[in-house]
Amino acid sequence: MVGSHRRDKDDPAPDLFDRWMSHRQDEPQPVAVADATEAEPVLKAEPVDVPSPHPPVRSGPPTTGPSTDVEFTPRTRARRLVGALLLCALAGLVAAAIVAGQDPTTLTVGIAAVLLVLTLVLWAIRASSPVAHLAVRAGQLEVVQGGGRFVFDLSGGFTPIEVVGTPGERRWRVMFLRSNMEPYVIDSSMVDPREFMDVLSRYRSE
Repeated sequence: MVGSHRRDKDDPAPDLFDRWMSHRQDEPQPVAVADATEAEPVLKAEPVDVPSPHPPVRSGPPTTGPSTDVEFTPRTRARRLVGALLLCALAGLVAAAIVAGQDPTTLTVGIAAVLLVLTLVLWAIRASSPVAHLAVRAGQLEVVQGGGRFVFDLSGGFTPIEVVGTPGERRWRVMFLRSNMEPYVIDSSMVDPREFMDVLSRYRSE
């Protein structure tokens, strides 16, 4: 017993174990690392539209200002009226001719003759007053009437112009003076006076 007690006392193992435990307590404890999946999300920079120093080129025709070309509305009221009267006179002439053929008296023959003269007069009026088509293109006035075409300069002073009366008056007319020829006259039977004067004033303010 004495010998065993002495061996336990002299055994260095307990001292080594105590030293080893004290050394482990002095060591720093490991710190837990958070899971990579729980890390804070990284903000991505959104793209910013930066204006290009060179503007885009647009295809297509270039933008232009309002056109100075004008096409006037033809005045056909008087011609239509004469045409309607001509048809009535022609119908009356046919009826009067039939009656005069069946009963040739002085009255029936005279009525037929009057209607014949009236029909010829109306036909001549309609034939001598064709519809005029007026238009302004590139500073030039074009008049097409009865198979003829007339061109007059508006943008320059090459063609003298004389205006008689004012729009709304029956005597209103515009005369284009021509050398060695009679003036070419434009009146209310060919074009609307106010519309024509508005266009003419753009080129001839005087």
